[in-house]
This record gives sequence, structure tokens and C-alpha cells, in this order.
Amino acid sequence: MKFFLSVPLSQLDERLEEVMAEGFFPEVRMTRTDFLMNLSDTEIKALAGRISKEGAEVITHGPFFGLDIASMDKHISSFSMDCMVRGVEVTRALGGNLMVIHTGYSPFFSRGGRRHWFRNWGKRVRPLIERAKSAGVTIALENTWDDLPEILVRLRSLCGSDDVGFCLDTGHVNCFSRHSLKRWWKTVGDFVEVLHLHDNYGNSDDHLVPGKGTFDFGELAEHLESRDSIPRLDLEVSWEDAAESRKYLTGLFNFK
Repeated sequence: MKFFLSVPLSQLDERLEEVMAEGFFPEVRMTRTDFLMNLSDTEIKALAGRISKEGAEVITHGPFFGLDIASMDKHISSFSMDCMVRGVEVTRALGGNLMVIHTGYSPFFSRGGRRHWFRNWGKRVRPLIERAKSAGVTIALENTWDDLPEILVRLRSLCGSDDVGFCLDTGHVNCFSRHSLKRWWKTVGDFVEVLHLHDNYGNSDDHLVPGKGTFDFGELAEHLESRDSIPRLDLEVSWEDAAESRKYLTGLFNFK
């Protein structure tokens, strides 16, 4: 069973060999926009060479801290778009074909604010999707603070492309949504490209070892068995917890 492990882009060079030696593939997390935007083509090429040499399969997590392409502040939305486009370029250069993104949606918008935000999303996300498609990169929308799975479906419908998928984050479902995993899976399961796997007690996004919190991974395993193909399995836990997380999930998931 193949697992990815979240590794910051800024640490990829020093940690790639170690991650591969433990039997994981990297999900390259573009946490620091300053590092991402200042990374030279020469440095990217060197990283790509190491990834190729190690025989690593790569997926990425696009930049997200403080970013919002649908922001009503045009300076924020413009910078956010620049970072996302750069994320797509780096994903492709590293040999990846999938980039997870946070949408920036918040359930705490006012009714008017929500209306404006969705309008902006519909206008601004499409150039990003087209840029990714031309690069051979699939965009997967991740549930973050989304309280309803239908929000992700609406956001996908505004992307103007059937090539957009979902990243279902187990920890976020557990602590940011009041609705059942059954409802989430029924609504988005057919389009899930990758699973972010971690746990919590429902009151804080603590990224615990799966099985150490209250998320029902047994139910998730049942839903996965109904799929013709299995999404990419990405552990969003600390390096120290990675082996234990993999062991728990390998014992639970009845597929190869």
C-alpha cells in the first residue's frame, strides 16, 4: 500500500532521501510563499533531478497561508494568484501531476460577503484551472473550514472544468464540520483524488496519528471499498508519527 507523507518544500532537499528510505513518497507542501516565489529555476531543476534519481512519485500542496484568490482586496487576490500559478509551475517541474489547494472559503462570511466571494471565485479560479490543465496538473479542492460538503461541490461547479477533483481531509471533516462522514462521502466521494489522513478530538486541528482521536477511519475504509480506484493516501502527521500512522491504516484498509 502506497503512502505519501507531507514534506515542506523548504525541507525537501534535506529530507527526500530519508522519506524515500522509509517507504514514503513526498507530498511537497508549499508552506512558505517567500521560499516558493524566490526559488530559482536552477534550484527547481536540481530538486527535480534528485526526485527522478530517487524514483519518487510526487504530489504537491499549493501555497495557502493568508492567500485567497477570491478576496475582495485585489492586492491579496492578485498575489494569491501569482503564488498559485507558481505552485502549478513547480508541481509540473518536479514531475507532479496533482496539486491540492485551499479555496479560502469561510463559513463566517455574511450573506452579502458570501455572495461577493463566490462571484469572485467563479471569475478568478478559471484562469488557474486552465493554467494547470495546460501544464498537465490536476487541481484538487480541499475541505478546510467548509461546514457543508455541498460547498465544495458548488466551488467545483464554478471552476468550469470536469478535471477538477477533491482532497478530503479527515481531520477537517472531524473538527470543522457538524455533518457525518457518510454525508461527505456521498456528496464528494466520487471525485476524491487524494485523502489527507490525520486525526483529532473534534475541537482542534491537531494532526494526530489516525486512531488516536475521534474520526471513524473504519467507516472511511468501508467507503473506500466501494470505489473502483483508491485515492492517493497522504499522511498529514509529523515525521515521528508517520510509521505508526501507516501501520494503523494498513491494518484497517483492505486493499493494496
